[in-house]
Amino acid sequence: KEGGRISLDDVKKNAKRALSYGRRKGVLTDAGDAGEKFLLSKATKPEHETLIKSVRGEIKRRYGVGVPAKKGRKFVKGSQEAKDHMARIRAMRKHGKAGGSFTF
Repeated sequence: KEGGRISLDDVKKNAKRALSYGRRKGVLTDAGDAGEKFLLSKATKPEHETLIKSVRGEIKRRYGVGVPAKKGRKFVKGSQEAKDHMARIRAMRKHGKAGGSFTF
């Protein structure tokens, strides 16, 4: 598209995409760490340091910045790990154990 109007939904969607990309690549975490380090170097009183650290904690809590992303349990097809996983699932089926949220 050349020119034209930009809808609010487009902006919202792309902002979410940018945030998740930055989170995934660790860009936001690095920026947050650098900002915290800079502010701590400028702090003149112990109260300032406490305030900076509490703000950093709030940013981590609200945006998930600095928290490692959860990795999926995806195996490489045909790998030994995948074979072991399938064997474990089949063993559950044979013995009538619960396999996750359902029984075999």
